Amino acid sequence: MKKTGLFKKKSFRYGTYSFVITAVVIAIIVLINTILGLSDISKRLRFDITQDKMFSIGQQSIDLVKGLDKEVEIYILSSESSYSNLLVTEVVDQYVVHGNGRIIGPHYVDLDKDPTFISKNFDPDQVKGINSGDIIVRCGNNTRVLSNQDFMEISYDYYGGAYVTGLKVEQAFTSAIKSVTAEKINTIYFVSGHGEYKSDDLSQLRSALSLNNYALKETTLTVPVPEDADVLFFPSPTSDLLGSELENLLAFLERGGDAVFLFDVQSTIQDLTNFNEVFSRYNLQLNYDLVNEFSQANYLKENWMIRPMVYMSDVTRNLNPDQLFIYLPMSRSISVLSTNKDNLEVSPLFGSTDDSTAIDLNTGVQSMGPFFLGALSQMEIGTSNHSRIALIGNCTFITDTYMSELGDNGSRYIVSTLNWMQERADDVMIPAKSLDQPPLNMTEQSRVFVFILLIAVIPLVIIGTGLFVWIRRKSL
Repeated sequence: MKKTGLFKKKSFRYGTYSFVITAVVIAIIVLINTILGLSDISKRLRFDITQDKMFSIGQQSIDLVKGLDKEVEIYILSSESSYSNLLVTEVVDQYVVHGNGRIIGPHYVDLDKDPTFISKNFDPDQVKGINSGDIIVRCGNNTRVLSNQDFMEISYDYYGGAYVTGLKVEQAFTSAIKSVTAEKINTIYFVSGHGEYKSDDLSQLRSALSLNNYALKETTLTVPVPEDADVLFFPSPTSDLLGSELENLLAFLERGGDAVFLFDVQSTIQDLTNFNEVFSRYNLQLNYDLVNEFSQANYLKENWMIRPMVYMSDVTRNLNPDQLFIYLPMSRSISVLSTNKDNLEVSPLFGSTDDSTAIDLNTGVQSMGPFFLGALSQMEIGTSNHSRIALIGNCTFITDTYMSELGDNGSRYIVSTLNWMQERADDVMIPAKSLDQPPLNMTEQSRVFVFILLIAVIPLVIIGTGLFVWIRRKSL
């Protein structure tokens, strides 16, 4: 009788119901965790709540791997237990998930256990500088090596100290996959011999070009331009071409070659006659002057630090000038000649406003704006070929020093210019994902509300709920 009475008590029934419900909830949680713990499911059922989607890849990268018709393997030269870059492994998993079986990996390789792995599989002559911790992306015989440096956007403070401002993990992997699966890689030759910037001055630009699947080499014009050259790049020549160099350059352009010319303001009065001979064939002229901007919205602190107007063209149609703004420090102007040529198409790239002036550094004569600060020109050659050039009255804006201080948007315009030249219309540079966290701005009213909510309302709700449960149980 006592047992029967015990079973009929409300407290026993409520306790049994609570036990059963708790057991069911625990079972459901265990089941869900088991399902989500399965590797493939956990990679697909995920939520990236970071502001800039640090652990995810964008639609452009997803479309790339979905459309692959070749297998791409990813090797991480580290043991799985010691590799600690969670961001890289999460991003690689997303390439694998969206790759429809074409992205294979990551394969972890412990070089301590297999010290000859690199020489046996990738670098028999040991000349590529592959190191432990690097990541290798391979398709057939094509390989691309990524190091931790390729995943970081580095800026420098006033004292030369380096710090990471963004992450380029997606940019690096998408570029590597495009590179190893491409039928042809376009080659850019940086020209030297006329006082141009050195490679060390343009390391950020060169990194951006490499990450966008361009092969980079060096040459002079004292010899004919190499046959594999697609584009010649002139980073601020300070002296003119020699006669033989002019002939080699024109021969390259006349066979359909492309070229990018960037000129800073000259510190000497040397006339660049032979360079202007090349430009005149494309209806352009490089002027010997210094442009100052007086429209307040179009300069930074000094009148010579110009924020140019960006004209709509095939180069800029995939860019947003309102967000990807650049500054051109001490620029010279570009003139579009009035000569009409049926085989030429000229379009402006950058410009100044009506409130700008240009001072001729030779005569001191001042002219009123607007002025072109950059222009594009395309020359038709025969019926099926063309040669394209870009002429910009500034080169400082793509140097490491200025991009570290004012951002790397300049490299995006250069990459887009090269993509136009090589008719890579589907290529858009994937920007680095910023590490900057925007401040939480709250009004005084909002701060008071949050204070009352945290200090009074939430604690009272918790205490009230506890009292309610305690009273209910006491009455059972």
